[in-house]
Amino acid sequence: MATYGGVLRRSAAVVDRARDSARRARKALARFARPQSFAAPPDAEAAAVRAVRNLRSFRLHYALLLWVLLLASLFPRRRATMLFFMAASKAAFFYGVLLKAFPNSVLLRQVLDRRLAAALVLAVISVELVMTRAVPQFLLAMAFGLPIVLLHAVFRVRDDLTASSEEAAAAANGGELGSMLEEEQDLELGSE
Repeated sequence: MATYGGVLRRSAAVVDRARDSARRARKALARFARPQSFAAPPDAEAAAVRAVRNLRSFRLHYALLLWVLLLASLFPRRRATMLFFMAASKAAFFYGVLLKAFPNSVLLRQVLDRRLAAALVLAVISVELVMTRAVPQFLLAMAFGLPIVLLHAVFRVRDDLTASSEEAAAAANGGELGSMLEEEQDLELGSE
């Protein structure tokens, strides 16, 4: 009986972790294109720092944007290539889900490293693009997508400056204000 209760607590922790992850993803998506979060950088060094930080923070969003543009460029004439590309990306997504589901797995962390899995998926996709002569569509998608990504990365300002002032106010009020602000943000984002 004691083991059964432990399993329930473990699954509840997994559900709570998944719920928190979904909430963070929803908040990140809402912050991704907020109009008040854009401003011109004061100099080239600030632009470079912003670009590196935003490329690191929004790498999944940028990858999804480029993925959608590539699929759109492949759709009219290269349906087989598009379907293969979607299958390869589903395999990479499944690997990511396995990493989230089993965070302490030795097999997934050490034997099949993330970088190795990503390199394999990219190699298979690039070979398939070359074999089906879809490289011009890939270059067209990147010609449209990379400037958008770079512009967003350079002009997107930090959110943590306002978040740190809210956290300081929450700490001064014993944490009540912070929980009220988080609930207000959740309501603005559409959660219940």
